[in-house]
Amino acid sequence: MGQFEIFKEYEADRWFERNKEALKPKEDVIVWLLGLYGLLNKDSKVLEVGASNGYRLAKLYEKYGCTCVAVEPSQKAVKDGMDKFPFIKFHQVAAEEMGFGEEFDLVIVNGVLSWIDRKNLFKVVDNIDKALKRGGYLLIGDFQLPFFVKNPYHHIQDEAYTYKQPYKNMFLSSGSYLELASICYNHDTKDFENIDLGNLFCVSLLRKQSLYLLQDKVL
Repeated sequence: MGQFEIFKEYEADRWFERNKEALKPKEDVIVWLLGLYGLLNKDSKVLEVGASNGYRLAKLYEKYGCTCVAVEPSQKAVKDGMDKFPFIKFHQVAAEEMGFGEEFDLVIVNGVLSWIDRKNLFKVVDNIDKALKRGGYLLIGDFQLPFFVKNPYHHIQDEAYTYKQPYKNMFLSSGSYLELASICYNHDTKDFENIDLGNLFCVSLLRKQSLYLLQDKVL
């Protein structure tokens, strides 16, 4: 069984069961950063990939009244979210399976890319890019080390890994995204002290726009 099948069939549900007590609407670095840039209002359409029960989207809806859409593979998380947050539209699919066209002003992908099977990584990046409008914003939160590391995923017996790398670069190197901000913190304590490569977690805010210049204008 591959990593995609593992998370689809049982581990997404198990992750939700382990963490559900903490999955409540609250302020976090992502909500703070979006507020700092003033990106959302009642007309904004927001997609969160790997949204669990939609707790973060619920906070954004509370603050801005925006349209909220959640992609989440866990059946248990989706049921919990539909019961608690009926204003969120849920799609019970994995990031590899979603198929939105360009329709969102903001796409949030937090703590997701490090779990994706490497054979599906480019497909997921493509799905995210297709879902985001030109001029829209992409927010990536993950273990964005400046090099490439993989660790065995210790919660299951089947072979699976979490992968650490500078995920923002997959978008920046396309020439279609501008980096606006990156904030790093200690993933274990959620504070900005005692950060090292073992606990480094970075949230990056990008804007989708063309960065290409006409050659005859610069040479």
